[in-house]
Amino acid sequence: MKRRNTAEQRKKGRVPHQAVVRYSIGGHEEYQPARMFNFSSTGMYLELRFPPPKLGANLLIEVLEDGDDAKWGDENAPRRCYYATVIWKKNLPESDRHYGVGLRYLSMS
Repeated sequence: MKRRNTAEQRKKGRVPHQAVVRYSIGGHEEYQPARMFNFSSTGMYLELRFPPPKLGANLLIEVLEDGDDAKWGDENAPRRCYYATVIWKKNLPESDRHYGVGLRYLSMS
């Protein structure tokens, strides 16, 4: 199987940046943890330990502004929210995170 060079297909360059995030599918109250590894002005890449959402699923992604994971329970902690759709996913059999997910932003608030 020939592997595509996705960097050449992107319209915007990616910024390598790691952050612990959480996401919910379709605006449901239940959140799952994930780790962001890079982002751009049009999307981001997450790695998950749980089975990924379906292709085309809409997600709400929350990133704490100061990166302190202990503050997830504090509703007043500043956070940035992204709305995105799943555009691709892959298995990561040799990683402690088992799935990779590519997202395209729908909007940001």
